[in-house]
Amino acid sequence: MKNNEKSLDNVAPTKVDREGRETWSGRFDCLMTLIGFSVGLGNIWRFPYLCFKNGGGVFLIPYCIALFGVGVPLLFLQIALGQFMSRSGPDAWNLYPLSKGLGVASIFIQFYVSLYYIVIIAWIIFYFYSTLTFDDLPWTTCLDSYGPLCLDNTLSPSAISNGSSSAAVVPEVSAGDYKEPAELFWTKGVLGLSDSMEEVGSVQGHMALSLLVAWIIVYVCIIRGIKWTGKIVWFTGLIPYAMLLILLIRALTLEGAWNGVKFYLNPDFSKLSEGSVWLDAGTQILFSMALGEGTLPTLGSYNKFHHNSLRDSFVYSIVNCLTSFIGGFCIFATLGYMAHERNVDIASVTAKGPGLTFIAYPKALSLLPFGAKVLSALFFLMMLFLGLDSEFVAVEGLTCQIMDTVPNLFRFRFARQFLLTFLSILCYSVGLIFTTNAGMYFFQILDFYSASGFVVLFLCFYQAITIAYLYGGRRFMDDIEAMMSIRRGLKFYLLFCWYFATPFICVFIFVIYWFKFAPLKYEDYTYPTWSSLMGWTIALSSCLAVPVTALYQLYKFRHNTSLVSTAVLRDHQIHPKTRMPYRLAPGGGGASCNGCGPLHGEQNSLGPIDFTAEDPLQKKWHIEMSTKC
Repeated sequence: MKNNEKSLDNVAPTKVDREGRETWSGRFDCLMTLIGFSVGLGNIWRFPYLCFKNGGGVFLIPYCIALFGVGVPLLFLQIALGQFMSRSGPDAWNLYPLSKGLGVASIFIQFYVSLYYIVIIAWIIFYFYSTLTFDDLPWTTCLDSYGPLCLDNTLSPSAISNGSSSAAVVPEVSAGDYKEPAELFWTKGVLGLSDSMEEVGSVQGHMALSLLVAWIIVYVCIIRGIKWTGKIVWFTGLIPYAMLLILLIRALTLEGAWNGVKFYLNPDFSKLSEGSVWLDAGTQILFSMALGEGTLPTLGSYNKFHHNSLRDSFVYSIVNCLTSFIGGFCIFATLGYMAHERNVDIASVTAKGPGLTFIAYPKALSLLPFGAKVLSALFFLMMLFLGLDSEFVAVEGLTCQIMDTVPNLFRFRFARQFLLTFLSILCYSVGLIFTTNAGMYFFQILDFYSASGFVVLFLCFYQAITIAYLYGGRRFMDDIEAMMSIRRGLKFYLLFCWYFATPFICVFIFVIYWFKFAPLKYEDYTYPTWSSLMGWTIALSSCLAVPVTALYQLYKFRHNTSLVSTAVLRDHQIHPKTRMPYRLAPGGGGASCNGCGPLHGEQNSLGPIDFTAEDPLQKKWHIEMSTKC
């Protein structure tokens, strides 16, 4: 049904590829896939750091405001859009053709995410493999390749100042210049990090192999389609919680653990006056819930038409936040133990970002009196499952959006498998740049510019504006009520957010983000100017897709601009699965055509529609629609 070309007032429904679309086989498959996709590595390494950095427990205040002001309403908007349209990508935004660029932008973002996120999984795979040894954990001992500045894991910084043998090797070096083997294993053993982006070096065999293993796992798990993927996420989504519970119980029983918990939650109400706190809260919600990336409409498009996705949205939002919060207890209880064992301040053992996962926490686990190897393997296995869930859905979303955008190119047998194979090979080949000696620099550029920060803020803002003011928030709510029942209070809450709260919060966060914007750095290394230009090119490739596609739509419909300025879907829109009208025009007759009678009469003459039926109008009144209409 070419909704973007002609209105349904003049065109009869025709059979198209929508009827063959897969749906979830279970009623909770979408919810579990949501949890598996968005509850990921950021919940474990990013939220705990932001919480202690921004006032401890006080950070939960702006976090919850961002959650219910932006997170929940946008999450439901995107899932409901995909469910209503039974499409993903640009086709989902046929709801309002002038905004189809939002779907094009999501394809760019999903490609970038699929490209670099799996590199984190490759790092985790290598760490997990490194725990399977009968010797000491590799990040607890100094190797000759680390050089003379490696601080043995059994020593504390104070030992150097007291004249240890390690300090005697290089007496002119201060204590601050020494590094522990956990950090050196990460920078030299895993990354093989060069001094600058210009020193690309060569592809490292161990990382290229780890990346290949990661892609093979992802490919095998999603090649059989969304029904199979929906079953796999039940395992990969639930197992990490069992592992997290084990790690949490063990962490809370360690000496000094509660000092870490107090440090994690210590409230500092003065932080609420700082704009950076609100910026971190908003960006964390966008980051952890994957808003604006285009995957959520894809997941919603696999729902059955009357699926209660509002329930899924609220349940998932609560699970997402609780996972982040509980993960913080696990992380900081263990770091509290490490600080106690080394007699140092907790702040000195806390790392940011990947350093928390690949330096601080492995180092803390290595100090355990027993079970260090088992718990380390358990930790990285948990992180592996969390990462795989997100990558499954990212690659599946990219595949689905491309097929929905250009369906005529994929009408042959095994088209999906062919496209998935091509994308996997392409992403792996391009991703080899991340396995070079300068790979971490390229990784950070793609992570910083492609799917975070102002790009996602812009797309989320424009999505809310499109639904609220262009298509019409009340009209979209009517469409949602055709699919599911919503209480009056929730209707008011969602409409208020779409019209006012969500756009305002997005603009507020964007202003703070822009004023606090600083050039990208990796520790003490400042990126060259050409790398910033590359990053902004990546960012603009997504943002400019919106106005460029809008201009194309205006040119395409230049002979009838009403098809762009007016929403394509009418009150008698044809149900994309049943090929029948699903909603009556309020208080009036429907569309009609000469010689074939009305498609439907007034609501009073036909009575209410039974939306619980899979084919509501046809099953109740057996209406036959003429192909002349």
